[in-house]
Amino acid sequence: MVYIIGSGVSPTLTSLSLNILSILSTADVILIDSLSLPESELRLIVPTNCTILNVGKRGDRPSMKQPEIDQLLLTQAKSSRNDIVVRLKGGDPFLFGRSRTEIETLQSNNISYSVIPNLSSAIAGPHFGGIPLTDPLLGANSFAVFSGTTAAGTCVAGSTLEAPLKPRNWDDVHVDTLVFLMIGRLDKLHLLCQALTSNNQRWNTDTPCGVIQNAGSEANQKVWRSTLSEIVKVIQSDLKNDENTVSPAVFVVGRVASLNLLENTA
Repeated sequence: MVYIIGSGVSPTLTSLSLNILSILSTADVILIDSLSLPESELRLIVPTNCTILNVGKRGDRPSMKQPEIDQLLLTQAKSSRNDIVVRLKGGDPFLFGRSRTEIETLQSNNISYSVIPNLSSAIAGPHFGGIPLTDPLLGANSFAVFSGTTAAGTCVAGSTLEAPLKPRNWDDVHVDTLVFLMIGRLDKLHLLCQALTSNNQRWNTDTPCGVIQNAGSEANQKVWRSTLSEIVKVIQSDLKNDENTVSPAVFVVGRVASLNLLENTA
């Protein structure tokens, strides 16, 4: 049996449901992502003989290709040594989780599987930064979620960084709040801010925005707030000179980003 499980955004076991904890406690092998629970945390609950395989993708670092991950999952599922195989993904498996090809590989080989959803950083990330995605007092009644990086690894903005792609007209995105995942590299973030403000209409240089890094991690979370014209400069001033990324990060654009509803909370 294969379980495709979302681990949410917390880096610890404490936020997982009893159902997920029960499955992990009997797992024979677990394929983890870079943004799912770390192996050190999983070792607190999995059987001592459980095999943990890291198949995560992170930015420009070398990583397994998706077809290789599909095949590895199938191989582990077919092995007579494994009764319980877990594919553990950060956030929710169906939101930028690349679950389709893995599931279709299992389906085409008649492998039984179950999918367990969880909270995506697209929702929880802004919350941990004190930013509500909707707010009636600001007239913010809708939001949209985008990947900040294309499948080819380039910026979604559409610019000289990815000349073959037709740039999106962001003024045509008729929502009150934009949320971007996979946008931690500062050069990509800069290009995206430029694209959003290119027409200076719906989104302009003074539009509030915020970046939440390591959302949900008490020890490592950082939040930056500014405007679309200044956010990259604000982050750069807070980083060491050789740092060019704040991954993993969630980028929120819109009037709600000016709020901090968790300020002074216990």
